[in-house]
Amino acid sequence: MTDAMREDPPDWFDGDRLVHVCNNAYFIDGEQTLLYDTVSPGARNQLMDALEELLNGNSLDYVVPSHPEAPHAGNANALLQRYPDATLLSSAYGRGEELYYLDQGRQVEAGETLDLGGYTVEFLDATFPDTAFHIWLKEHTSNTLFTADWMGSPHLEGECLLFSDELDSPLSAKQIMEFQARALRWLQYCDPELVHRSIDDLIQTHNPDIVCPAHGTVIREDAVAYMEEMKRVVDMITTGERLAELK
Repeated sequence: MTDAMREDPPDWFDGDRLVHVCNNAYFIDGEQTLLYDTVSPGARNQLMDALEELLNGNSLDYVVPSHPEAPHAGNANALLQRYPDATLLSSAYGRGEELYYLDQGRQVEAGETLDLGGYTVEFLDATFPDTAFHIWLKEHTSNTLFTADWMGSPHLEGECLLFSDELDSPLSAKQIMEFQARALRWLQYCDPELVHRSIDDLIQTHNPDIVCPAHGTVIREDAVAYMEEMKRVVDMITTGERLAELK
């Protein structure tokens, strides 16, 4: 909670409830299985238990960390030890492939696709990366865009594992800004017009029905409208409306 939030609380904030931020991993269960991101090592037991239940005795075929940071790749090696037949896939772009054992896998480039049987994933160059060594994902059957740190947002205690349309208050640009101004700190120095055009290109190219961020609730309704709302988020960040550190 920031001092600014205490002094000028936004509409979505409730001082009697803790503010939470998600750390998500996404499991795609086709004829073959894929896990996108691996969450933080601090959540390793929860991840492994949930994955065992989801796999229901089947194998894990692919592990895809979006980029080499602990909340995204911190359990990559543990997963490979637990599932030695799984294939690690990581970005062919940038440097840092030796971090979190990502050099043990196969590098994939933007535009490559993978048929999981019932689901088809496409690897995408990250439009809004947190690190240079970074990759996004699109699943074509469900028309879902996986955006790692982009479009993340905090939520309130008691709202964990809810979809964005199930939150007590509608997800707002100010709520998204609270996370984005810190996760992608370079946005405060960007040319907002260029970012707006990049968002337009994303919408035109992918037009997703669902957006799955690594650190926010899943947006399953009005996904494109929320992508448009990110322009307002960027405008607020570049004018310095909210840049305080979390305390």
